Amino acid sequence: MTSGKLQIGWARGDITPLRKTLLMGQFHARLSTGVLSPLTATALALEVRGADGAVEQAVLLSCDLVCDKFKPDLLRELAGRCPGLDLNKITVNTTHTHAAPTMTRGIYDEPANDPEFLGPDEYRLWLAVRLAETVAEAWNGRKPGSVARGFGYAVVGRCRRAVYADGKAAMYGDTNQPDFIGFESCDDHAINLLFTRDAAGALTGVVVNVACPSQCDEQVYVVSSDFWHNVRQEIAARHGAAVHVLPQCAPAGDMSPHLLTDKQAETGLRSRLGLDAKGIIARRILAAVDEGLASASPFRDTVSFAHSVKTLRLPRLMVSAAEYELEKRIPSMSEAERARQPYAFQRLWPFGGACDLVTRYEQQKEHPVHEVEAHVIRLDDVALATNAFELFVDYGTQIRCRSRAAQTFLVQLADGSGDGGYLPTQRALNGGHYSALIKSNWVGPAGGRVLVDETVRTIDALFARA
Repeated sequence: MTSGKLQIGWARGDITPLRKTLLMGQFHARLSTGVLSPLTATALALEVRGADGAVEQAVLLSCDLVCDKFKPDLLRELAGRCPGLDLNKITVNTTHTHAAPTMTRGIYDEPANDPEFLGPDEYRLWLAVRLAETVAEAWNGRKPGSVARGFGYAVVGRCRRAVYADGKAAMYGDTNQPDFIGFESCDDHAINLLFTRDAAGALTGVVVNVACPSQCDEQVYVVSSDFWHNVRQEIAARHGAAVHVLPQCAPAGDMSPHLLTDKQAETGLRSRLGLDAKGIIARRILAAVDEGLASASPFRDTVSFAHSVKTLRLPRLMVSAAEYELEKRIPSMSEAERARQPYAFQRLWPFGGACDLVTRYEQQKEHPVHEVEAHVIRLDDVALATNAFELFVDYGTQIRCRSRAAQTFLVQLADGSGDGGYLPTQRALNGGHYSALIKSNWVGPAGGRVLVDETVRTIDALFARA
């Protein structure tokens, strides 16, 4: 633990692709036809130097992207750009918009001989340069400042897994049928906020932590940062264009901005207000930001600061022999037989290694553990903890309720999230369907318990220090 005066640096960069690109987030290919709203990367650099010479630091980097497939490229580009920064203390999260470029070849068929097409590898390498510039600007521009925590509520995400009388569940399942009995988990409307000011007392930025992926625009053929663009516009209009906004997606693997209940009432509300789905979400988040700022804790320029970086070793969800034998037969099945299998097309489409049950089964005895990077930060009475998954909301609730911190920011889809996948509860696995099938997950409830326990244990250790 290091205590001392706080140094703060902010920066933002435009990471919108310069040419048309394949958009990530659906099972079908989407070649972008334009830009609906720009993609933004935002960096917050924090450093404390104690009277004894000890130093603690962190860089939080948030990107309007689907997942993190670029961190190794970013770290390589940062070499020599940030004097004094321990590159291990950089944590990267994404907002999980479904209208941003894919960064892995082979997921979708690419157009041939098209000079206007920006391929996944080319975008990822260009992105790494832009992100390195943003991180370096934040780190090298750090100055004395102060920080305060705030809290509020906003209805943004709702549970997207409907449950039926037979115990089965479905993502975006039909709720207008007699056997619908409710939703699989509770909603999380908490908005955790971290505000920063400069030495003159002017607001310089806000971290906004929301349990919902930014996916109002998930079916579009244009680049979009989704509701976060609207949020930035609203905060700029209220507090000034110089105020930075760093979005974080809290555990929300079973959450969505698409409503399965209150549809007619919500549609009427939006119509009367003249707002679309993104607009009304931004209105609600702005109200929470304003409430949180008005009731924030006292701003402090001298803080206690600690940053732990760990590799979590989580037990993998094992493929059964029956699942293995079925999966081997899928390529030779007729279309009719294949259609009867639960999400059999995931095996045929290279969405990710989690879908390849044949290879997983054949290698799982030698590779029973899934390793992920995790950061846990203490900033005075605030804790911030990251994970690489689309983490179901119940796990986030468990961590927050057990945490010693006065306020706990949990951040999913961070630091290698391209290899994380969903992390469902046992209740979800029992219900089945997409996001709670073995094809969707490297890690299951046993790994979820380890993740929760290790995160809580690390938070507690940081708060036990003098």
